[in-house]
Amino acid sequence: MLWPLAWPAIVERILATMVSYVDTAMVGSMGANGTAAVSVNGPALWLIGSAMMGLGVGYSVQVSNAVGAGDKERAKKITQQGFLAALVSGVFALVVYELLGGQISVWMGAKDEILPHAVNYLRIYAASYPFIAFQGLFSSILRSMGNSRTPLLINTAANVGNAVLNFFLIYPTREWHGITLPGAGWGVEGAAVASAIAMSLGGLATVWAAFHQEEYRTDLRGDALKPDGAIISRALKLGIPSAIEGSIVNMGQIAMTTLVAHNLSIAALAANQIGNVAEGFCYLPAMGVGVATVALVGQSVGAGSQKDAEGYGNLGGAIAVGMTAVLSIILFIFAPNVLSIFNSDREVVTLAASALRIMLVAEPLMAAASSFAGSLRGADDVKFPMYAGFIGMWVIRVPVAYFLVLVLHGDLMAVWLAMALDQGSRGILCALRWRSKKWVHISGLDREPVVAEN
Repeated sequence: MLWPLAWPAIVERILATMVSYVDTAMVGSMGANGTAAVSVNGPALWLIGSAMMGLGVGYSVQVSNAVGAGDKERAKKITQQGFLAALVSGVFALVVYELLGGQISVWMGAKDEILPHAVNYLRIYAASYPFIAFQGLFSSILRSMGNSRTPLLINTAANVGNAVLNFFLIYPTREWHGITLPGAGWGVEGAAVASAIAMSLGGLATVWAAFHQEEYRTDLRGDALKPDGAIISRALKLGIPSAIEGSIVNMGQIAMTTLVAHNLSIAALAANQIGNVAEGFCYLPAMGVGVATVALVGQSVGAGSQKDAEGYGNLGGAIAVGMTAVLSIILFIFAPNVLSIFNSDREVVTLAASALRIMLVAEPLMAAASSFAGSLRGADDVKFPMYAGFIGMWVIRVPVAYFLVLVLHGDLMAVWLAMALDQGSRGILCALRWRSKKWVHISGLDREPVVAEN
């Protein structure tokens, strides 16, 4: 039962990341400055993504519990409330990033030669935040209902659309084997417009699919958008720790990007970006498995089955670690070849390959962190992944990196060594937590069910 739900989630994660891959590769063809203008805003964009992830956990776990308990009407009600939550949070994010867009890139360390493009990229991309919120939340809800193929298909369409729009918006009109290829020549800004359009259409499609999901069909008529205090309260209880976890991690990534931007070269900043893009390919299967285990463990909790919950968590961890280990070995061997796809600058590619190989050694442990964190969230143990994220990022990665760079005058390799130590520690902590079975008590699976008298 895990694999049919997991493999579309794995592929979906890969395809969702292709938005970043395609932007990086196409903009990177213009050299280090183009890559740096896109990458310098990365952690700031990921920060909002973390909040959206928390939103998805808060509502999708409730839907999983309702599905496991066979309560279809409650699942529909939670879906309706999810629309309201995504709309409010998405509009809020849009307003904040439009107002602060001119300052965020400066805070992130964008140098003068890339600053105007970096600011434009951030503001254009932020225009799609309400739709990104819809896509993230309702993709999670669909998976909680047992449908992971529809989010996969929508993300596939969005990525194809993004690539096509990039082709026409980034590059100027040019000749190719006697054929005139039209183009707007917008460069970095073109990549932002293409992503914003593709993500917006994907978000609308995901909302439609969730509201038309077979047994859980619903709409927004009547009092559907009237806030439900109980659902919102539980969503906050489940979602806030996940949002804080993501914010903790992404604030650390902002600190790391700032460290690189202010103390190393533009080539190092570009190398850091394409290294992160390539490294992401290795742990995407683990993220997909983690998404599936949130749904399946949550359904098992709703059905009152500790055995099923434990089985899904254990099997998910084994699959995630195994797949990631294989991909890490392949990428370790072919790192320069893969990285050259994303940037034409030889210095950037060489730096990125050396840094990436350091992280790949710890990649299977990162897979364990992602998978077991998903299982813990599905079992309502949402606080522990937050604690593990804080320890890994702010006790290990940031202090070690700043010490190595600012005190010992280390280079990009020092930054990535600190990253490997962070991810390895998180993997060990989450695996031990799942093995301890403390989540059984937190989820209520160790309590006797209440039997109503006639």
